[in-house]
Amino acid sequence: MQTRTELLNLLFDEWEQSILDYKGKFVKDGIINEDRYYSAKPKILFITKEPNNPDQNEGDFRSWWMEEVKYTFAYRIAEWSYGILNGFPEYDEVWKSNRSRKALQQIAFMNIKKIGGGGSSQLSMMTEHLKMNFRFIHRQIDIIEPDIIITGTTWGELRNQLFPQTKWIQSGYDILVGRHKKAKVIDYYHPSSRTPPAASYSLLQNIVLSEKFKRL
Repeated sequence: MQTRTELLNLLFDEWEQSILDYKGKFVKDGIINEDRYYSAKPKILFITKEPNNPDQNEGDFRSWWMEEVKYTFAYRIAEWSYGILNGFPEYDEVWKSNRSRKALQQIAFMNIKKIGGGGSSQLSMMTEHLKMNFRFIHRQIDIIEPDIIITGTTWGELRNQLFPQTKWIQSGYDILVGRHKKAKVIDYYHPSSRTPPAASYSLLQNIVLSEKFKRL
């Protein structure tokens, strides 16, 4: 029986061959460490826009995040993941501890656009790639099979195109939440946003622990 990681690799091969502009530039993502992901409760998937990789080199977030955590983008995802998986300890404890960075090995992560872009994205380009990738993206989500999905898509239009069947409701904290199949979805900040780290951590805590989110 094939592992989820093997299924993702087969999907990525098909994906790269199907889109001419992706060949030789494809940046893989998915389940960082399959054993740790499937023992985690809940299973968390983060979805963002594109790799910050203007040279458009190929690569694999699964290898990068197993070795070393760099940059604010990865730090925020690690902190948010650690909070959800460990009952949201005080932020000072999370920030001071290197243990939070290991939380990346317990999650899954994916981008909508599979080749690199610059430091800022354009909605028109992201919409174009979402349309090209839509069926592959949803096959990837189905293989990962998360309990919670946290999006960092920036634009409401992109969120709605990504999950066209989802009915969004207010969480009570000015953040939309909804359901996609068996997963609860939080339409959240992009991990590189300028929101103060402790504030984004605390806000996520309030959302995850809210009755509206629990009842989804």
